[in-house]
Amino acid sequence: MSEENGPEPVTTARQTGRVIRIALVTALLLNTAGVVRAGLGMPSGPTRDLLLGFARPLDSFAGLLDLNRPRSSLDAMLGHPDSATGDDRQTHLEQDADRLQPPAQAPPPAPDGAPGSPAAADPQPRLAPVGAEVRHATAADPLRILVTGDSLSDFDGQQLSRVVAAEHLPAKVRVQARNGTGLTQPSVFDWSDEAAQDAADFDPDVVIMVLGANDGWPLEGHDVGSNAWNQEYARRVEAVSRDFIAGDPQRRVYWAGPPVPRSAPWIHIFARINDAVRAAVPNVPGLRYVDVAGPTSDHGSYTDYLTDPAGHRILARQHDGIHFSFAGSVFPARIILTALQGEYSLG
Repeated sequence: MSEENGPEPVTTARQTGRVIRIALVTALLLNTAGVVRAGLGMPSGPTRDLLLGFARPLDSFAGLLDLNRPRSSLDAMLGHPDSATGDDRQTHLEQDADRLQPPAQAPPPAPDGAPGSPAAADPQPRLAPVGAEVRHATAADPLRILVTGDSLSDFDGQQLSRVVAAEHLPAKVRVQARNGTGLTQPSVFDWSDEAAQDAADFDPDVVIMVLGANDGWPLEGHDVGSNAWNQEYARRVEAVSRDFIAGDPQRRVYWAGPPVPRSAPWIHIFARINDAVRAAVPNVPGLRYVDVAGPTSDHGSYTDYLTDPAGHRILARQHDGIHFSFAGSVFPARIILTALQGEYSLG
């Protein structure tokens, strides 16, 4: 008895295309950190900005779902080095932060050229020189200010630029936000590298660093917000600040932590980040802490509205309960400017 066969299933071009798209999206989500690293390795320009503008938020999303873990585990299993550093264990930020620690015991002297001798030792950390007097800015030679950090820095920098222009202050403000970045995931974005590059590219007199909105991750195995986490975060603040300052003893870093957020667990995390920045200041000549959180809160608690000097109530925060609105960003911008004017003569 013959068996009657039906028509063979046909895969249409549309179905094939759909499968390919799903496969590409899945592959991308499993290796978003690699895409970010590839973007960081590209020359500056619109293509790099477009790729990173797309890849960084996607990487943050993948990180929340732990989708990068299979790729990280596979790299570790195969012994692949970190492509950003050439080191199989640490990024530059982690290395710089480690070098800030005093050695537990002085090493014994070693013959010249032998492992452990000065010639063979690790490179010296990029230590900041002792802070020198700041220079006097004039209209002909304005103060060069770089505002950078995560997405919190974007509107703050734009408002600072507007205020400086409106008041005809002798300063030039450059805003360069690196959205989705922080100090807790240097394998995705290494602020030590970025600081050294920014110092070389822009030669700023002042760096305004606004950072912390993405730093809800463990550090060195320590729970977020724990005392050990806080100490490690402070060491990373020190390392990045030294990388900004190195080469120019007149340069200053004004570091503003995140504002008081609306919800837990960020309330505790952001408070600990501000504590860590404050703790780092005595250890780095030229590092200044700017308290934005306190003056933009309601006696230490979150508030959507702030009152300007003219008595107008301003909706100062965005729906996420973390970022300032554009109008509200004038408050941290003026706090930062006041801090600068405590050290610099601006007209």
